[in-house]
Amino acid sequence: MNTEMIVTLIIAIFTSGALSSFAQFIVVRHDNKKNIQSRLDEIDRKIDENAAVLARTHILRFNDEILNGMVHSREYWRQQLDDCDTYEDFCKAHPDFRNSYTEIADKNIKKTYEKLMREGKL
Repeated sequence: MNTEMIVTLIIAIFTSGALSSFAQFIVVRHDNKKNIQSRLDEIDRKIDENAAVLARTHILRFNDEILNGMVHSREYWRQQLDDCDTYEDFCKAHPDFRNSYTEIADKNIKKTYEKLMREGKL
């Protein structure tokens, strides 16, 4: 074998190993990217669910305050109605999420709000 053939053989060996390593790197990176995206999706889901649970807590607490005769400002009412919307939107997008907790409270809040608006008390 002459020197040129040996150099060509060595280059071919290194090149095939480099290509193999590069291909393996790309595959691993793609898998890692999918794993990271999956984890980000899970975090997004948890954030949305936590926002819905917090809105539900606000709704239930606000309904208790209404039932106990507390008077609230117009701004506070609007914030609570925003919580009702947030919760309703989440429940529509996630039909498996337990929703029965606030149905009666939500109806009472909206009915009371409409009554106060008709009476000009807000």
